[in-house]
Amino acid sequence: MGFAFRVAWNYLSLVLAYRMCREKAVRGTTRNNDDDMVPSSPVQLQLQDSHVVVDNGIVRLTFSRPEGMVTGIQYKEIDNLLEDSNTETDRGYWNLVYTWPPEHPNDIFDKVEGTTFNVIMEDEDQIELSFTKTWDPSLNDTGLPLNIDKRFIVLRGSPGFYSYAIFERLEGWPDINMYEGRIVFKLKENMFQFMAISDERQRIMPMYKDRQTGQVLDYKEAVLLTNPENPFLKGEVDDKYQYSSDNKDSRVHGWICSDPSIGFWMITASNEFRTAGPVKQDLTSHTGPYTIFVSTHMTKLFHHRYLG
Repeated sequence: MGFAFRVAWNYLSLVLAYRMCREKAVRGTTRNNDDDMVPSSPVQLQLQDSHVVVDNGIVRLTFSRPEGMVTGIQYKEIDNLLEDSNTETDRGYWNLVYTWPPEHPNDIFDKVEGTTFNVIMEDEDQIELSFTKTWDPSLNDTGLPLNIDKRFIVLRGSPGFYSYAIFERLEGWPDINMYEGRIVFKLKENMFQFMAISDERQRIMPMYKDRQTGQVLDYKEAVLLTNPENPFLKGEVDDKYQYSSDNKDSRVHGWICSDPSIGFWMITASNEFRTAGPVKQDLTSHTGPYTIFVSTHMTKLFHHRYLG
């Protein structure tokens, strides 16, 4: 029997960091700096040869077409919050890790580059985009044997956007092990250097180059900071697993820039798609600066015995 399921209905919010959600929008209106309700701009869609742009007057998103990579996030006067020195495929993307048992035991990384683009909904209040990748059974034991539909939604007056994905496996398709599914955003390092996982877990973070110049310890993720740019961090160990959080607690996490004062926040409204229960730990944000919407580190998203 085939099946389809939805993964990760998440909201990415871009709000003034020290005025959490003060800029909350209601349909047709939003707040300005004086707390007055003013009309919000309608959501607009621009179709280009190799890109798609969605703009609601607060946030402007640019996607590669038809791949569906997030290549730019413009927020108000800031041209791009993502690290635009990276290639367009290495800024904002879905990422899956899987194997073909038992013939191909090594991990295969797939950034889920779409091959077809569609507009699901378009009006002044909401635009929903679809970037799909379908599997060709004639490929035999190559490629990821799933049909994948990546969705992005922008609402009128909202300082952020939603994202989710639909994975579909048809009856008779090959078995796989899928170990990891996530959405990754790589932010501008010269802007975002303060990370917050919870009210109690927040701090100034090392630079990515501090890890490159540090001493790798027993495993590659753990690095002793020997000559960090911020001397107060010297002698500390940076390890992305230090910032893991129980599923039940991982609702909001992200990064803060002090100049200008802006936050980049990952908001997960529901845990229904997660594996292993409420006290299973998973990754959040970590040095890069990276932010992760969905991850299945330390467990499997689904195993081949459930797909056979």
